[in-house]
Amino acid sequence: MKKATSVLSFVCFLFVSAILCNATDMGKKTVAVVNGKEIPWVTYERKLAETKMNIERTGQSFNEEDMKKVNSMVLENIINNELLYQEGVRKGYKSNDLKIEVQFQRIKGQFETDEQFSAILKERGYTVESLYEDIDRMITIEDYVDGEIAKKVTISEEAMLDYYNNNPDVFNEPEQVRASHILIAVDDMTDESKMKDAVKLIKQIEKKLKKGEEFETLAREYSQCPSSEKGGDLGYFGRGQMVKPFENSAFSLEPGEVSGIVQTRYGYHLVKLVDKKPERIIPFSEVKESIKQFLGEQIILEQVELLIGRLRKEAEIERFIEGYEN
Repeated sequence: MKKATSVLSFVCFLFVSAILCNATDMGKKTVAVVNGKEIPWVTYERKLAETKMNIERTGQSFNEEDMKKVNSMVLENIINNELLYQEGVRKGYKSNDLKIEVQFQRIKGQFETDEQFSAILKERGYTVESLYEDIDRMITIEDYVDGEIAKKVTISEEAMLDYYNNNPDVFNEPEQVRASHILIAVDDMTDESKMKDAVKLIKQIEKKLKKGEEFETLAREYSQCPSSEKGGDLGYFGRGQMVKPFENSAFSLEPGEVSGIVQTRYGYHLVKLVDKKPERIIPFSEVKESIKQFLGEQIILEQVELLIGRLRKEAEIERFIEGYEN
């Protein structure tokens, strides 16, 4: 069962879920005013840039009509966040310096050097100060949603069982195997000399196995796959996750059995089957907590949407984008 979107992820979605921008007059300093609070144009540009990078990674493209719709989507998401932030502060939810610093350091720690971190900030239109500000706002919104909505949500055993019984496909776990392998890699499978050398070595390893040497020990010594550090262990996988010759070999073995030499586009393998799990319906007891989380977060998302609708009705909002469609 796939995990539901977390509350924080939903907040992030509100903040950046847009596509591209077709806005004009980039010289404007204010893109909107929400209850007297100005939304700087630079904030709008930054969120668009972030989203543009995300969309470009997927290879999607958008026509002019799509872009017109996106203009409003981007700004409305920013306005939604501003409304949630203002209401959170009004209710007494305000992040503290320690929380902000912890999150800042967590983000910074994802980069190898300070220079790399600074370069990414610049590329995404951030300064250190604006990143701190965004973190502050995000934590405040998350704490507000958690305190006012999430903590009040309860999911009954009956509701969990209903979801489980009404969605059998979600809990169907296909047949899986756990296998280890020894790989002698060939970077060019059209090079007969390299293939010949690889076959010679894999046959030598195969002989060692037949003489009783441990598969895991030989994998650590000879295998040219990162899994060699774990004795060749690849963990559990289902059909369709490995190249076909490897998959066919692994699924044809019995636990403890070692294959003959298997050729794939990566080179030559010896495959050992460690364990086999038949197809099954995952018992309710194993997924109960996941179902509870999923159903709870669906309710939270619905409640947040209702909250935003109420805040919008009560708010004074001005927008400053030419050709904007609300």
